[in-house]
Amino acid sequence: MPSFNKVIVMGNLTRDPEVRQVGVNAVKVCRFALALNERRRDRNGNMVDIPTFVEVDAWEKLAELCGQYLRKGRSVLVEGRLQMDSWEKDGQKHQKLKIRAMTVKFMPLPAPNQSRLTGEPVVPGGASAAGLPPGMPSPADLDVYDEEQPF
Repeated sequence: MPSFNKVIVMGNLTRDPEVRQVGVNAVKVCRFALALNERRRDRNGNMVDIPTFVEVDAWEKLAELCGQYLRKGRSVLVEGRLQMDSWEKDGQKHQKLKIRAMTVKFMPLPAPNQSRLTGEPVVPGGASAAGLPPGMPSPADLDVYDEEQPF
């Protein structure tokens, strides 16, 4: 039976990326973790962020670039595939589902008074000046990131 394995996530780095070399050929791998926040209402009607944490591995040239340009708190959009890591430690078997990155798009850094996702000026009360809900990127914003990457 055919299968399809592709994932696209956007979130913020929870720590600085770690670059190391693995294997006999000393291939570079960069590992970083993302926080993916989902905004929902709780039982009292208040908006709360519910985070999901996921680890990402980038390899070779992409690993070098991620290690050079990314830092804790930076927003990125990652396209890749799910991969299961399995290992044994102290006689116990462990598994972790993570993302193997194929592309990493560095999101633009916002100015101090701009929304992190839309780049629009933030209006008190949470809505952007364009009237989009907080955290909702405009379709035009999603098309400009390739030109802003350092590679």
